[in-house]
Amino acid sequence: MKHQYKFYGWQASFFAGKARGYLNYKGVDYVEKEISLFDILYTIPKHTGRKAMPALKNKKGEWFCDTPLMIEELEKRHLEPSISTDGPIQNFVAELFHNWVDDCWIPIALHTRWSYPENYEKINREEGGKNLMPFAPRFIRNKIVDKAFLQNMLSHKENMGFVPEQIELFEAWAVNLLNILETHFSEHGYLLGERPTIADFALFGPMFAHLNRDPWPKREWLDPRPNLQKWVEKMHRGQKCSGELLLNDQIPMTLMPIIKIILSEYLPFMEDTVKETENIIKLNQLKSGDKLPRSTKILSMRMLDGQYKRAAFTYSIWRMQRFQKMLADYSPESKASLITWLTSLGIADFLNLNFGHELKRDGLKAALV
Repeated sequence: MKHQYKFYGWQASFFAGKARGYLNYKGVDYVEKEISLFDILYTIPKHTGRKAMPALKNKKGEWFCDTPLMIEELEKRHLEPSISTDGPIQNFVAELFHNWVDDCWIPIALHTRWSYPENYEKINREEGGKNLMPFAPRFIRNKIVDKAFLQNMLSHKENMGFVPEQIELFEAWAVNLLNILETHFSEHGYLLGERPTIADFALFGPMFAHLNRDPWPKREWLDPRPNLQKWVEKMHRGQKCSGELLLNDQIPMTLMPIIKIILSEYLPFMEDTVKETENIIKLNQLKSGDKLPRSTKILSMRMLDGQYKRAAFTYSIWRMQRFQKMLADYSPESKASLITWLTSLGIADFLNLNFGHELKRDGLKAALV
């Protein structure tokens, strides 16, 4: 193995995009391996226990998966350039933004790819087929893709809520977020100032892999927003920067509209997810070590002036529990600073929110501790 790492992922993958952007920025010595059918069915699950991308292997034979954990581990091994935050408020915002993107932007990514047929031929059939079976004739690749992915992905439409009666609301919500980001990047190089944090790499995942590569969203949503597009391009290049985050633990005012959306929409949705998950645990008499279903029944999430219906990920509760534990480790001074800021936004009790039974990560799912 000539390089320090081998990266298993597709250009079209949401979470591979997130990890790739991080690797490029850190200047890590890696070679990319486009995942074949053999890799996804055998190589990756053999070493990681899951049929999912991305995965990363180093020269020592160690394997890494799950982008939040992958990035956390690499940060310990590759200190510069750092993506750490400078204070408790910026750290809170970066990590909350990270969790929100990894959850709430999945429907955006799926909708923009699968609701517009022009994306299917280029990204799924042509690109996906070549990756899965590079030496097979085109008509066989097409059949494999159609059978392996099309029906499976279309089955997620109702779960993720991008069904005809919700498209107008959902697209209005997404366009509003894109407009806020376009304004923000007209004034700032990155989300929290002039260098990237974990929040930037989280957002880069769907922005690059889906919105910037699929024909419809690139033409309709990204190309008309040059500042956002410029940010996507430099994140993809791994462009190094000498700037800093905003001084005195400040949050850019141009980002605050999105922070308020997360607090007013996503946190109540997570509270409902916890309630439903607790019902699942009780009804099924789950005990320590038992896996939870990957998703819940359809729940309702506030979106602009309407209600968007989608399933929730039980895995996201584990993510929020990890986040809350991180906040619990703050020094008294840092907690006081964060609570003062949260109080100004009307959510002073965030540190004490109850996220239910303690969970652990188990492959692609969460399980009871």
